[in-house]
Amino acid sequence: MSGDESESDRQRTQRERALQSWELAVLEPPDDALVETLRRVLHVKRFDLPALRRALPGVVRRGARVDLEALEAGLREAGVSCALRRRGESEAENEGESGR
Repeated sequence: MSGDESESDRQRTQRERALQSWELAVLEPPDDALVETLRRVLHVKRFDLPALRRALPGVVRRGARVDLEALEAGLREAGVSCALRRRGESEAENEGESGR
């Protein structure tokens, strides 16, 4: 955390971590290349890859925005379609899309 970060910013980040207020979702269906990219960027153990594959497309991490931003950037740099969003937004978006 930077020296310029205010006490309120630190408290907000701690609260976001505790509540896992943000989620990082991968928007692509699983294939071998995608799963390997996720393993590398997200530092997933090989043992955990089957569960990760079953979760796709979907949420791959939850936490504070500040903690997920670097992972989102790494996935985007690797060409993975993903979204960083506040928890609860995905359900509202899905309901809106189902009516289209």
